[in-house]
Amino acid sequence: MNDSRKSDGTSRLPVTVIGGYLGAGKTTLLNRLLAEPHGMKLAVLVNDFGSVNVDAALIANRNGETISLTNGCVCCTIGDNLGLALHDLAERPDGPEHIIIEASGVADPGKIAHYAASHPRLVLDSIVVVADAETVRVRAADKYVGDLVRLQLATADVIVLSKTDLVGADACRPVQCWIESEVPDARLLATPGANLFAELLLGQRTALARRMGAGGDDHRQTFAAWTFSRERPLDGAALRATIASLPPAVLRAKGIVRLAEEPGRRFVLQLVGRRWSLERMDIDDSYDGLPSARSTIVCIGPAAQLDPARLEALFARVAPAIVPAAIAALLQREDRP
Repeated sequence: MNDSRKSDGTSRLPVTVIGGYLGAGKTTLLNRLLAEPHGMKLAVLVNDFGSVNVDAALIANRNGETISLTNGCVCCTIGDNLGLALHDLAERPDGPEHIIIEASGVADPGKIAHYAASHPRLVLDSIVVVADAETVRVRAADKYVGDLVRLQLATADVIVLSKTDLVGADACRPVQCWIESEVPDARLLATPGANLFAELLLGQRTALARRMGAGGDDHRQTFAAWTFSRERPLDGAALRATIASLPPAVLRAKGIVRLAEEPGRRFVLQLVGRRWSLERMDIDDSYDGLPSARSTIVCIGPAAQLDPARLEALFARVAPAIVPAAIAALLQREDRP
């Protein structure tokens, strides 16, 4: 076994924190990392801002353990749960060789790193922040979320530039220059190809004490999350129309849904800004903690702008009308010649 607990000359368990703004690509990065043939036993702690942890259901950690933390960002509201989970992992005699914490998109990765590194059996390996090449500069200039985006970048030991394929090499260069000027001592990586993530992101030991910030605002005052959940499959056409018409206040939406036209499959909904997708889910139904028949969507946006009543009205049209079986059978008989 690769005993990473002793790779730094101590018996402490290394921790990597993965952060970045909403929709930057943290879960995608994490899944690629977990798919690497690195031979390590990893524990993954996944936090989501909202009452349902969609991201945890999308993590394919087949060779380790995934722990779901919900109802807020870990640096604000569930520090006790994080502490208990970390303590449990650190004290296990047959525990993991490395812990990865995927932070909420509205969390301060530095504060989470400080929390983890304060445990006597843990050592901070690095803080990795994912930055969306298409939107990071726009978000950093936004009057509502700009301070948070810049704070997240400032905590990073490694910054991974994601979605470079969406903007092209020419458009990526000024983004890279901007990040290098904002965070000159962080290591900047354009999204690496296959079989490089474990080498690039684990075993760095690059974390700097000054980056483990202890301050930070309560992001519950800045962001709000609204959850839509239904037991029955949804109308696919109505859902697509609803997603396309969501108000600008919805900065991020994600979910796992069943569609009436294909009820035997689950679909993953992802929305970042105005760009969205609805694709078949690759992970087995039995693998995650979400009820397999339930459709769940989480919308996140500025607390001052997100309107739950408007969202409720928009999503009301996506649930097919429920026709009792007896009435349906009667209608079928009446249709016969």
